[in-house]
Amino acid sequence: MYLDLPASDNLPEPVMATFKETGAGQAVRSVRLWRAGLWQWCAVTGWGESGAQAAWCTSIEESGDGPARLLHGGDHGLRLAGIADPDQLVTWDLADAGQWGEPFLVCRPELELRLAPGP
Repeated sequence: MYLDLPASDNLPEPVMATFKETGAGQAVRSVRLWRAGLWQWCAVTGWGESGAQAAWCTSIEESGDGPARLLHGGDHGLRLAGIADPDQLVTWDLADAGQWGEPFLVCRPELELRLAPGP
């Protein structure tokens, strides 16, 4: 998988990265991340020119570190927000100071997540 993300309102710097996929991706809506010294649930969405879109979690082989999970999203990366409950819904907004952008996240293989609802 090759990611080539331009600088945008969600990402201040362009990012390019390559990953070796080892499994199919799954659409996700929230993940449990280590932030500020504790595990916290975060809502996650992909971000693109038209706003929110699907975020994906894909199994990868991380060079030198072994298996990992890659969180990735739209052409402008990911948008995240801390939440109290893994099923909490979020209104995505670039102006919300409680939300932030990431190009992608490489996470441990046992990442806790909630899948996005199906079609």
